[in-house]
Amino acid sequence: MNWYKKSEKLKDVKLVGKLQQTKSGFVYLDIPNSVVNALFTLIDEDKIEKPPYDLKKYNSIGAHISVIDDKETEKNKLEIKEIGKEFNFSLGELKSTKPEGWDEVDRVYFLSVYSTELEELRQKYGLSKLMKGHEFHITIAIEK
Repeated sequence: MNWYKKSEKLKDVKLVGKLQQTKSGFVYLDIPNSVVNALFTLIDEDKIEKPPYDLKKYNSIGAHISVIDDKETEKNKLEIKEIGKEFNFSLGELKSTKPEGWDEVDRVYFLSVYSTELEELRQKYGLSKLMKGHEFHITIAIEK
């Protein structure tokens, strides 16, 4: 996983995604699936799979960065006016962890993402800078 730490220039690459919202209220930054497809090939683990972005259970939203949980929008009765707007972000490190609440998955691989604009958006609506205290990220692979 240290391949990414050595790529300091990637932190300077500014990327853009479009803010979207599902019918259930989940707010996310839509990014091209090609980002996940390209990075997936760099993980050297035998049992990995691409994230299940195409399942209805996950709103069939594709590659994304989670911004506001549907429970947060419902609880706070939020109407996000920035839907459709583009937000900038930059890439961080590739990491892995045992996910909480995702019982059928033993390990998740993700790329951390930095975005002052997304932090400011959350704060504008009275939320903490980060969703559930977790850094913004792009899920790259899972291991069941």
